[in-house]
Amino acid sequence: MKSDLFIRNLLIIIAILLALNIMMPILSNPLTSYASGSIQYKVGCIGIGVMGLKTDNLEKLINEYIKEGWDPISINIVSMERLGGMAYVVFKK
Repeated sequence: MKSDLFIRNLLIIIAILLALNIMMPILSNPLTSYASGSIQYKVGCIGIGVMGLKTDNLEKLINEYIKEGWDPISINIVSMERLGGMAYVVFKK
């Protein structure tokens, strides 16, 4: 008799917890991210000569964008055999 009462109370507690587990996401407000609409990206590129990268031009490019409020987040260099290549700088604001 006592074990039946215990099992019944345990089942009631489990049912209540399951109902709360289902209802809580429905009743709570979902998190909204506003940052995705305000982030902008810009890509600047500079030519690489056959003899290698001219750092002066790259520095000028980065400094110009920083003055405009852009933050450099990556620099990628794509080289082409015998043709030199390009340096791409990704900026974020």
